[in-house]
Amino acid sequence: MSIDKLIFPKLSSNGTQANILKIVRDSSPISRSGIVAQSGLPHAAVSRSISDLLDNQIVIEEPLTDTKGPRRKRGIRLNPELGHCLSVKYGPAGIEGVIIDTSYETLFKKSEKVKLETASRDKKIEIIISFIKTLMESVSSLPGKCLGLAVIDPGIIDKQARVSLMTTIMDDWNNVPIVDILQGHFNLPVMLSNSSTALIRAVDRLELKNRYGNLIYIEYGKGISCGLKLEGNYILGASNFAGELGHLKVTASQIPCKCGGVGCLEAIAALSALAHNAKEAINRNTSSSLAEIDTIDGLAVLTAAAKNDRLSMRIVEEAFEYLGQAVAGLVNILNPEVLVFDNNINLAGKEAIETLMRSLHKNILPFSLTELKIKISTTPLYLCVLGGAVSVLDNCL
Repeated sequence: MSIDKLIFPKLSSNGTQANILKIVRDSSPISRSGIVAQSGLPHAAVSRSISDLLDNQIVIEEPLTDTKGPRRKRGIRLNPELGHCLSVKYGPAGIEGVIIDTSYETLFKKSEKVKLETASRDKKIEIIISFIKTLMESVSSLPGKCLGLAVIDPGIIDKQARVSLMTTIMDDWNNVPIVDILQGHFNLPVMLSNSSTALIRAVDRLELKNRYGNLIYIEYGKGISCGLKLEGNYILGASNFAGELGHLKVTASQIPCKCGGVGCLEAIAALSALAHNAKEAINRNTSSSLAEIDTIDGLAVLTAAAKNDRLSMRIVEEAFEYLGQAVAGLVNILNPEVLVFDNNINLAGKEAIETLMRSLHKNILPFSLTELKIKISTTPLYLCVLGGAVSVLDNCL
């Protein structure tokens, strides 16, 4: 089969069914009358569509499961045995994957630490393919079929051309036709996404339960980016490049960034910047508990800051001041209902988080702050790769 003909299957046959499936997804289990109330569709149309979905085993109906209302009714759920979706995310320090079933339940998780940052392009591809093979072997006995594979790339992608264009956090990863490579190898439809898009989908769907139409998610790691949801729509930009917050210039200092610019937020405040600043200070004989660590990375600096290491606290608080300023500008422009930060922020401890919050409150316009909810993600692991799997299944619905 030509890789151009590999498309994601559609579980609904028309718009009415698609609308009903989304309601079931977000409010499961739900009765037929509950679907009528949420959708505004006539009861007869809902009943016909539900009957078709039941006949095709896309949903299941269970007695006494919908407890919303004065009487317990039969509840409609997505059928978990209809199929499953795979998702993988690769980055400088390793690769991780998940499998979810067609009721959005996680069936399997796997991670592997491997130094992709400096590996050659061919070696990276070899490792990714090997990892996906292992992931697929774990689901060979599952009921239903595999609906598709999500691939989360750490850099800038061209979704239409199905190419990873470039990343500032891995060497030798430019203009890689990763979708065609993987579709040709596995004979599965493949959805390419960047991390910020996958993260906001995961937070929106799995943590916030799709309750908000206007949302910003701040990814904080070796890079810094943002996922955007405005008026109920995920914002990707004209060329799918939206969200590169890390390459916003935040200082006149001539600090080089891997993107080729200077003074970028990523070069000042990302995890790699924390590690760089800590190593330089220790080389100047600045006292720190980090001097006892063989390998200093950004997460180690955050953790040391939480333990009141003075050098780490100074480095992290300065970074969080810049981060707060940049994010505040974004909030002032877009006026979201909810602002969610990456769970990595929690590692820095109470004082550093207070610095970030002060910076936000100092720089966000008062009327934007009035209704703004500020949260830190509660999911420390696999959030991004779960977002990829959710995206595939949402697409099939």
